Amino acid sequence: MFVFTIFHSCMVVNMLRISRDECVNTETATRKEWLDTNGLGGYASSTIINCHTRKYHGLLVAALKKPRGRFVLLSKVEASLTDGEKEFLLSTNKYPGVYHPTGHQFVDGFEQALYPTVTYRIGDALIRKTILMVHGRNTVLLCYEMLEGKTPATLRIRPLLAYRDVHGLTHENMFLRPKTYPEKNGCKIEPYDGMPPLYMGTNRTSTFFPGPKWMHNLEYMEERNRGFDYQEDLFCPGMFELDLKRGKPVIFAASVERLGNLEKMRKSEIKRRESLYETCKDRSQCVRGIQYAADQFLIRNASDFASVVAGYHWFGEWGRDTMIALPGLTFHSGRRKFGEEVLAAYAKLESNGLLPNYLDQRSEHLAYNSIDASLWFFWATQEYLKTKGSREFVIKKLSRAMKHIVESHLDGKTPLCGIGEDGLLYAGNESTQLTWMDAQAYGKPVTPRNGAAVEINALWYNALRFYLELMEGKNNGLTRRAREAADTLAANFADRFWNNEDGCLCDVVKHDGCDRSIRPNQIFAVSLPYSMLTMDQMRSVMDAVQDHLLTPYGLRTLSPRNSAFVPFYQGNADARDSVYHQGIVWPWLAGHFGEAMLRQAKDLKSAKAELRKYFKPILRSFPKDYGIASIPEIYTGNPPHEPNGCIAQAWSVAESVRLNKLLGGR
Repeated sequence: MFVFTIFHSCMVVNMLRISRDECVNTETATRKEWLDTNGLGGYASSTIINCHTRKYHGLLVAALKKPRGRFVLLSKVEASLTDGEKEFLLSTNKYPGVYHPTGHQFVDGFEQALYPTVTYRIGDALIRKTILMVHGRNTVLLCYEMLEGKTPATLRIRPLLAYRDVHGLTHENMFLRPKTYPEKNGCKIEPYDGMPPLYMGTNRTSTFFPGPKWMHNLEYMEERNRGFDYQEDLFCPGMFELDLKRGKPVIFAASVERLGNLEKMRKSEIKRRESLYETCKDRSQCVRGIQYAADQFLIRNASDFASVVAGYHWFGEWGRDTMIALPGLTFHSGRRKFGEEVLAAYAKLESNGLLPNYLDQRSEHLAYNSIDASLWFFWATQEYLKTKGSREFVIKKLSRAMKHIVESHLDGKTPLCGIGEDGLLYAGNESTQLTWMDAQAYGKPVTPRNGAAVEINALWYNALRFYLELMEGKNNGLTRRAREAADTLAANFADRFWNNEDGCLCDVVKHDGCDRSIRPNQIFAVSLPYSMLTMDQMRSVMDAVQDHLLTPYGLRTLSPRNSAFVPFYQGNADARDSVYHQGIVWPWLAGHFGEAMLRQAKDLKSAKAELRKYFKPILRSFPKDYGIASIPEIYTGNPPHEPNGCIAQAWSVAESVRLNKLLGGR
């Protein structure tokens, strides 16, 4: 696999190409996944040979308003070409003990630029297939073009429907209604009560042959590896048939809305993507590609709420992730207006000093189960102002929420949270997980961090100082209390947190002692705009972090010298959650590590050069065997640091963008 540059509609576009040799090998090809999104929280995704390995794969995975949630509607399309004598099947599925059909043998290559593209070679015919989700619509477009070949062929398209929640699986059942209704160049099907219809059709005259049939026991091997059920039945309502000729592309569409002019729709979507790519200006085409990929996380949800999807395929909207990812996804990527909308929308949801940590995709429910989402809100606003954002906007739209957050904490009104006599912010109890290290396994918190967590206090101090900065010139009861709280915290922070034995900060201060585990949370005490550490203390912290936690893919969550360190992420859900923050590498932490390094560097130019070189795997390249053209959620703790978790994670991509900016990207 390699990256090269092409000219796309007179525009230079960075392209990732995967060779035929990698495509025809099912073991290799099924580890490479693509993703295309629609700005609503929906997406299309599969492997490069269209062999699903996850229950989350699908060609039309829609975020619906009614019923509310994310659903796999159109799982896949089984396409084939026939010359009248022989049929060539282009799809690949995994069934018990066998791959069938074996369309991967015809794949000539896979490309990812502005959208995913697969080419097939059958004799003298070269066929190109592109996949596009239409922005702002639950609609997917598949375009088939004959690039080479003397003889026209007949294209057959068999849609396979799942029509179920994204986290579930479906099986043959008596409730599905198989009847289809004719539409222009297509048909409509209404499989289940309470679910939207699916409109399917083509841009050219086609014939639809009804032929309802269940396809049984398709296997999703990644689900088996993750300890979940992994076999599914899919429903095929029939087959579309039409001619495929050179110079006359065939567009097949599936949507929850009536289709309209497919050629115009496709042309408009490509133009939108070209324009989006043009706004991502950077000297490096690879960095520009990462900025372009950042757009896939920005959505308008079912409540028309400007928001951020934390990761694909299974994460939804998380307040903490949103605040951490927002600067890189928007302010540093030429999308300031959208970022403003997100900040303003979340500001309205403030309650008792907290922002919601979870926006339920299936309802209007908001979960206020995070102590730090509201504190990251201050940092996201600081990053907004650093990118020449409007101070007037902050005062008018955000300052009221900030005032309530500060006031609620000082008044002791924030749930499960309070300020001690030492000025430290204490939160949670033995049964809660309120920080970003929030994994639970076997019914218990894996890394109980109740007490005064180091990054919570660093964030709280930064929030207080930034609020006082915004309120400069105002001397009232709240500003006086905020200043006193910040001064008290600063006076006691180092004494309470300093770990003399290791020359760094403890992870959590409790009333009966300290957790001295060496974790990455201490870097925020260096990286945040307002710090309570001396320069010598900063350098000592960074020495410890480099010595214990640093990798080219981000920071480990626990020192390998700790007996609880586990570098591998595998097994069922409880087994994976047990090690989630026990040594696994998180790419998003590289952004704050880089900022912390630059803050205490003696030679800034040299430090930038070293960081660019060291973090090349997440700044200038992508995983070979995982999500294509994105950055995953995590990597394993030991070399060779295999990618794992979500194939595309918002804060991983965002902090890569931001770190590139810190290191000199435009």
